[in-house]
Amino acid sequence: MDYLLRDGFVTYLRDVARISPPIPQQVVRFSGIKYWRKFRIPDYEYETFGNKVVGCFVGPLKAVSQSNNSTNWNQILRGVDGYIMPGSLTLLLGPPGSGKSTLLEVLAGRTKVSDNSILDGTVLYNDRHASEVHLSRLIAYVSCQLNKHIPFLSVRETLEFARDCTQGIRPENFTPQMRKFFAHALVEGQDPFLEYVLEILSLKKIEHKLAGEDISDIDLQRLTTAELALGTYAVMLYDQPFSGSDQAATYDLVDTIRTISRIQQSSAVMSLTQLSEEVFDLFDRIILLADGHIVFQGPRQDAIAYFANLGYIKPSYVDSSEFLIDIVAGTSCQYLPQGATPLTIDELIELYRSSDHYKDIMRIVKEEGVKHTYWIESEPGLGLSLSTPSKYRFSINTQLKRDTELVVAKLSKKVGHSGIESTGKVQNGDVVTAISMNHEEMQYLAIGPPEIQHERASDAYSMLKQVRHPIRLQVERYKEEEENEHQVRWEQFQRPFVQTWWNSTRTLINRQIKITKSLQFLIKLRLFQAVVLGIFAGSLFYKLGGQYDQQKMNSVRALGAVNLPQALAEALIYTALAYFGSSLFFFLSAISSIPEVGNALAGLFVSVFLLFSGFVIYPSNIPIYWKWLLYGNPIHWANVLFCKLQFSEAYTNPCSNYLGQLPFCDQFPTMTVGKAYLNFYELSAHSKKTYLSYLIILGWIILTNFLALLALRKIEFTEISQSLPYIRKTTTIHSYKSDDAQSEFQSQDSKSEQLNYSGTSAYCGQQNSLSEQGEIEENGSFDKWIEEFHTDFERNGLGIPVEHVTLLFEDLSFTRSEKGEMNSMPVFSRITGYASPKRMLVILGGSKTSKATLLECLAGRMPLIGRVSGYLQANSFKTGTNFSRFIGYVEKLDAHQPYLSVRESLQFSAALRLREDISPMSRNIHVELVLNQLGLLPYANQLIGSLCDATGETFIIAKKMTIAVELAANPSILLLEEPIYGLDTIGASTILGVLSKLSNTGRVIIASLTHPNVRTLSFFHLALLLTKEGQQVYFGPLGTNCSELLDYFASIPKAPNYSIQDNPVSYVMGVLGQGIKRRGDPSLNFPEIYQTSSLKESNNNEICSIKNSTERRTSKYLYASTYAAPYSQQFILVLLRTQRFLWRNVQYTYGRLTGCVMIGLLMGSLYFQIEYKDTYSVTSRTLYIYMQVILVGVISANNVIPQIGTDRLVYFRERRTGMYLPIYYTISWLAGEIPYFFIAITAVVGIGNGMAGIATESASQFLMYWITLFMFTLCVTYFGMMITFLTPVPTLPAFTVSIVTSLWVSASGVVVVLSDIKFYRWMYWTNPFQYAMNALTSISFYCNTKNCGPDCRCPRLPDGSYVWDRVAEVRSLSHDRIYTDILILSTMCMLFASLASIFSVLLKHNLAQEK
Repeated sequence: MDYLLRDGFVTYLRDVARISPPIPQQVVRFSGIKYWRKFRIPDYEYETFGNKVVGCFVGPLKAVSQSNNSTNWNQILRGVDGYIMPGSLTLLLGPPGSGKSTLLEVLAGRTKVSDNSILDGTVLYNDRHASEVHLSRLIAYVSCQLNKHIPFLSVRETLEFARDCTQGIRPENFTPQMRKFFAHALVEGQDPFLEYVLEILSLKKIEHKLAGEDISDIDLQRLTTAELALGTYAVMLYDQPFSGSDQAATYDLVDTIRTISRIQQSSAVMSLTQLSEEVFDLFDRIILLADGHIVFQGPRQDAIAYFANLGYIKPSYVDSSEFLIDIVAGTSCQYLPQGATPLTIDELIELYRSSDHYKDIMRIVKEEGVKHTYWIESEPGLGLSLSTPSKYRFSINTQLKRDTELVVAKLSKKVGHSGIESTGKVQNGDVVTAISMNHEEMQYLAIGPPEIQHERASDAYSMLKQVRHPIRLQVERYKEEEENEHQVRWEQFQRPFVQTWWNSTRTLINRQIKITKSLQFLIKLRLFQAVVLGIFAGSLFYKLGGQYDQQKMNSVRALGAVNLPQALAEALIYTALAYFGSSLFFFLSAISSIPEVGNALAGLFVSVFLLFSGFVIYPSNIPIYWKWLLYGNPIHWANVLFCKLQFSEAYTNPCSNYLGQLPFCDQFPTMTVGKAYLNFYELSAHSKKTYLSYLIILGWIILTNFLALLALRKIEFTEISQSLPYIRKTTTIHSYKSDDAQSEFQSQDSKSEQLNYSGTSAYCGQQNSLSEQGEIEENGSFDKWIEEFHTDFERNGLGIPVEHVTLLFEDLSFTRSEKGEMNSMPVFSRITGYASPKRMLVILGGSKTSKATLLECLAGRMPLIGRVSGYLQANSFKTGTNFSRFIGYVEKLDAHQPYLSVRESLQFSAALRLREDISPMSRNIHVELVLNQLGLLPYANQLIGSLCDATGETFIIAKKMTIAVELAANPSILLLEEPIYGLDTIGASTILGVLSKLSNTGRVIIASLTHPNVRTLSFFHLALLLTKEGQQVYFGPLGTNCSELLDYFASIPKAPNYSIQDNPVSYVMGVLGQGIKRRGDPSLNFPEIYQTSSLKESNNNEICSIKNSTERRTSKYLYASTYAAPYSQQFILVLLRTQRFLWRNVQYTYGRLTGCVMIGLLMGSLYFQIEYKDTYSVTSRTLYIYMQVILVGVISANNVIPQIGTDRLVYFRERRTGMYLPIYYTISWLAGEIPYFFIAITAVVGIGNGMAGIATESASQFLMYWITLFMFTLCVTYFGMMITFLTPVPTLPAFTVSIVTSLWVSASGVVVVLSDIKFYRWMYWTNPFQYAMNALTSISFYCNTKNCGPDCRCPRLPDGSYVWDRVAEVRSLSHDRIYTDILILSTMCMLFASLASIFSVLLKHNLAQEK
């Protein structure tokens, strides 16, 4: 591959394009696109466990008495017209809520008309409607939310799968010409298409790394881009695909996509955020949206000039994308002459629709023929001539035959081979429809009447003779001229898939094999589980087979194979049954929106299949209304087949030899022992129909796989977790405007595409209509009132003043040492500077690691691995307890408890981190002021998790939330790690504006940023710049529009010259070798230059002055404790927080209650009032307890694991902050589960036992049964928590709990009685299942038979023996052990709870989260 790329990437692609079948080019035209979406406003608050339970009883009544929830329609797109041409790169711009994402979804065919949405308008792909083409073959859609890959495939394997599914050309299908060209690659066994994609996207170095491993976000985005590059897509749509990437990585990816589009003549449309000028210049065309309208569409070079003609002048230091968005977002006053009035959205739309840009677009959109339009960058001297349009060439009307077209008549060699700046290759005869000369705006030649067209064409032709600068052309040719050549190729794209059905199946099978190979860890775990369970089962049931004893034969029935021939036959049964199980769970996962739902459904299905298997209840005891479940149960039929193989031939002795020893032989004396056993346990009738067993199992396999396929095709879940509670939408916050009905409704959580910008108000600066405080203020009076209130509050001594602190750091260095000092590596070195109140400091340059580590060290969070040296203090305090009280650290990851409201999260932080002497009223008012400062009052009562159902503003709100949680602690120093990561221009300005206001209150603000622009840096006062190696090259003021920063670097001798057209930030970062385009090693030793500069000397003097002043400055508060709040208050608050998590997490708590109710109803109806009339009945009643304990225990132990996993990120953040004792977190979970288990166990025992008539003879008996089952459930749940905190890998807890509970159930003394357990008696005596089952059985069946008289009510069997005596003898039970068993269960509860607490605090993998 290196040989093929020897002349460069572009040359290689051009050579490939000449010999490869082309991708069918698509001219996408859209006109009159309108889109409405319905929004429901529920009349209830967010769901909780309580209102869900109450709703079960009063819900139906409310549904009858009340009307349905109100609904509202919001129009997102309002008549959008335009086109996308082959070879072009189009940038889609607009503020949040302008309709960008919706437009891309419409073009990709992803918007479905339903009861909740309306789509109007036309989208044509060439001359075909969407219904006439397979859009999945032609159009690729990528979103930042869809940037997901199978984590168990390597990068190469992921791309190989994408190639197989989307690329029609494989090496085996190469033409002789292609084989000759790719000879070197084919000899090396390489796929040249795959290799060049790996090479150009810099994925070669990680090609064998799994996509789920810790690879960077940038590499994940490159991988997604590579998948599209391998495919045969004609149009690629990107909806913020590079969200969170730095500008350099974005530039590389966009440049690669542009090159691919040019060579393959595919087109790309991108919606991007925070574009640098370098990235902006890569695009050909711009579509600017506002309020669902297009306000500009045209060449990228004309966008700035177009708005300049409207009075908006772009300064050189402002990026073009920011400039355009500001105009439509209401912050455009800065670009207008003083006193000028900004245009409204309606005026901008009207001006655009009267412009030549719009007229030419509508000409192309409305034309009946399909034409290809190209934009050409050309040198002067291109041969053009005037001619008559071909469609009028034979017209009789002489007026129409005038020369009104400017056509290409002669090509020079340069023009004939257009560069990468041109979207296509110009040819003789192409019609020029627009021309730009001398860097002016495009002049359109094909619009208006023929007379106007003739005049414009003649003028342009005359001016061409005098042009000395490059020109830009818009040329057209009819598509029919190209289409006939590749009709066969186009017909291939009419198929829905590239591969045939068989090839697709083979490709998927190969992928699954690769996934299986990658899952070595899980395979080893599964193999280990099978080996452990196999050895355990073999040794537990050791030599029980073949013995003529009823209990031992029952154990064999529960076990499995006895000898080799039978084992082979049984293996077939179990293989089919296992495949059915996997098919069932595959189906359940396909219909489940979240894991909690899938786990609940799996537990329900497993319960049903086990209960109706014919093993835990005899078929004759099953009520008639449940018989169908027995006959349709695949586990029952597998059990029948197994028993037939086990007992028909293995137990061939006649029953006459065992009369009086085996009860079933007494009943069937003429049969063999095995057949008598089958008849006795009601298995003989079904065992005669062997074929029926296989048919039923096979039928279930086919049915579940078919249902899974149907679910995957019909059900599509969004990325939003549906386990989050609903929100009642109230209060007047955001205004919505409807075209049809001029009514407004206002909602507390309006976001993203739902937001509309008022088109009738001349908005400038901060928009009142979109103010995050809502429309509750008028002319700034509300803000003024808040400010006055805050001032009065502090004046009266009730406020919480900010203590002014200056942070000093001198010669601060950090060296990371992974394996001792020999392998130590400096992360940053000799960093010196300061941060003072009301001043904002930004850290720039360096690697992500160096910036993040420096920020952590400045916050006093010294990394565990490595060594820190240097001087660091806040006022007179060095790192420690008092130092940490000044610090607030805003992490890059926005981790919050999803089931707390915004206000509750701040109150939680304030209560735990503010000083103890601050009154509750002062804390609460402080929280309200913080909410107002950050514009979070409209969202204060919303649950944080409910904000995840939006885009656009969601990221802004989430970042504000992370800042607010730290501000609730009233820190003097606020450090922020990449605070504008992933935000668009408006979001970044919003967050930085908030930080600027916070700085004015006397706080120190320190933030790290990657490739910011001038506007971003205009919020800061000081800058600290690092080299890639972590060395300091600058600390000082930024100046207006970065003037002082620019002056410093531009004045360095031998530094690159600065042009006034350059962006100051791009220039500085480029000089340091960290620019967007200019990367590499800098030419000068900038760290040394800074150390010897006058700026450094000035900084040293300032630091000395600050030292002298801070040495005399002492804090009014000195802290001896690490924690601000008392320990008792910590415990109460953490417990309350966890209770809210459980109370509002209805999918978990209410789902568990519903599951217990269903288990109770199912088991109660199945075992309904079974009497003690025979052995069948007694055995069924005892197995009721067995199944109840297994279902409740196993489900409880497994369900708690993902809940703690959901909450642990928040716990780690809070632990790093030092908010409370870590052990309180675990204790809160241990205590928080108790009331919900109280209710759930009451439901399962009350319903199930009440219907079955078990342990219901007296209130004391019922209470003892309930207490025992309750203690057991707590015990296994605490065991699940303990394992969760014990294991470092998230996949291990469920596996460990599964294998341990399986061992416990097997050794519980039911399947194999205690007398037959040989090697595992220790497991029997350390088994919570054993203690629970024995205690529950004793409570349910005990009767004092020793003191029974003639009128004794103790139940008897038909042979006269007492039921209790028989059960106690078989199970080795004793009534005297009941209290002992309950006490042991309680002790095990305490043991597991204690170990969970210890593990959560002390184990290394929990400590490792503390950076």
